[in-house]
Amino acid sequence: MAKADVLARIKQDLALGHTHTATQRLRTLVTVHPDDLELRQMLAGVYRQTGNLAESGRWAFLSGDLTPAEQAAFERANPDPWLRLRMLRWPGDESTLPTEDARERLRALIAAAERTGPPTAQQGPWSRGSSRPRLGHGSAVPCLFVLVVLVGLGSLAAVGFLRALNWIIG
Repeated sequence: MAKADVLARIKQDLALGHTHTATQRLRTLVTVHPDDLELRQMLAGVYRQTGNLAESGRWAFLSGDLTPAEQAAFERANPDPWLRLRMLRWPGDESTLPTEDARERLRALIAAAERTGPPTAQQGPWSRGSSRPRLGHGSAVPCLFVLVVLVGLGSLAAVGFLRALNWIIG
């Protein structure tokens, strides 16, 4: 489907109040056309309508209409600069951005991401020294599951045996 057709559907979705469908279509278009700033601004506008400041900040980050509240919400929701940079999915360079403010925001984010580097891989929800239990080897949950299955199978076998015995006896 051509970009113009998808945009027409998005406008129709918005006219009907179907913001969720419109955001899905816009996100798909932004994935296909990641350097189209107008699509990003449209997506930010839909998120503004729904009150999602973190996402409107994400999609307006590279435009001239980013508000301080949106930027703060985006940064609060995604405190790691490296992650924020990846979430922008910007393939172009800063020279193609519409305003000097947008170019400066991108340069500052790139510098912060280079200072921190990518996040380290995490082992799971708890650290190794944590006293909180984890599912896996040595956990009571798999043993309990096996016990329930065995009791259930035993009950079915007992019922089957009694029915067979009743059928034989008569």
